[in-house]
Amino acid sequence: MSKTSHARGNDTRQINKELRRQRILGVAREQISSQGLEAFTLKGLAQASGVTVPTIHNLFGKKHDIFRELCTELVVRVERALSSPDIADPIEAIHAFVDSLLGLYREDEAFYRAAFVAGERTGLFEHDLPSGIYNKSLSIAEKLCADAKENGFLQGRVDSNTLAKQLFGCQRLARQDWVGGYIDLDRYRSQVLTGMCLTYAADSTPQFHQRLCAVIDAMTNE
Repeated sequence: MSKTSHARGNDTRQINKELRRQRILGVAREQISSQGLEAFTLKGLAQASGVTVPTIHNLFGKKHDIFRELCTELVVRVERALSSPDIADPIEAIHAFVDSLLGLYREDEAFYRAAFVAGERTGLFEHDLPSGIYNKSLSIAEKLCADAKENGFLQGRVDSNTLAKQLFGCQRLARQDWVGGYIDLDRYRSQVLTGMCLTYAADSTPQFHQRLCAVIDAMTNE
């Protein structure tokens, strides 16, 4: 066999291996969505995928490693959903932020709930991980605050980093309530928008303050 043929054979094996991994991940996603995280087992995944448990171990590792793969996929999807064009108006920006995020979750609520639980267990959301979802989400909040201040909507009396942490906290608390099954996505949206507007109001200009109060009233009356 020539070197070229050998290289092509390796390439084909690698492609087939990746296709098999993605197919098994798809089955894992479906099982977690339909059965829940606690019922998910490698034996059940292997049976549904038509492979053996050792094959799962060879391709992924342990159950923890599959959770990590799914959570990494979650972070990529969230990043993609939030990569919208810059919006100068802070109210329009937070609406776009929340609606993009919830639009993603609505595609498969069960999976995203389970993936967030898995993320907490694998440590993907730990605050000290630069690539974790905490720091990625916080960086978006920091940009929202910096843009609002630069465009004259905020007075600058409150530290921007403090405001950003509060903005992120509004989203994080609502997400935890949704993951726990305490609220639905409509309530999630209202809760986040109200909290973000209240955060902005702590440092808003008088004119912007009036607009924020109008949004808060609208959320309250929904």
